[in-house]
Amino acid sequence: MEDEENCKSDFGTPLAYKFTLLAKNYYGAATAHFTDFDFDKYFYVLMVIGNHEKITQQCLSKYFDIDKASIVRIIDYLTEKGLVIREKNALDRREHMIVCTEKGKTYLPKINEAFNLVNNSAFKNFTEQEQTLFFEMLNRMLHNISGLPAEYYELKYVKSNKVSK
Repeated sequence: MEDEENCKSDFGTPLAYKFTLLAKNYYGAATAHFTDFDFDKYFYVLMVIGNHEKITQQCLSKYFDIDKASIVRIIDYLTEKGLVIREKNALDRREHMIVCTEKGKTYLPKINEAFNLVNNSAFKNFTEQEQTLFFEMLNRMLHNISGLPAEYYELKYVKSNKVSK
């Protein structure tokens, strides 16, 4: 059997691998708080919508860096669950404003709390300065690679039947 320490080398590891592990563990820990919800995805999208009085589909598309068709599917799902509604923009009838319903707003405190708990766990033993530096570095990395030629990828997190560690 190989030495376990040899299997944990970070040298030459693609950043995407570490970010994927982080995202998988992060969302797994956060969604463990949502087992009593009557919906099973798009928690952060609902949180972003709920943090605005009204927000356009185009704004959501830009914020999440996903295509408009995907945003429509997400909004359709949240609408079917009674969490958001679409309203015509009075100033531009071609545009829809997305509004969090009263039902959707009832979930926001628990979603915020769960993400804050996971953030605090992730940043355990980090100074405030280290946390700030971490986000500055992430933003710089994103900026550095955003201009590279690339294929479009969409990550989809789906709940697995696998039991966590």
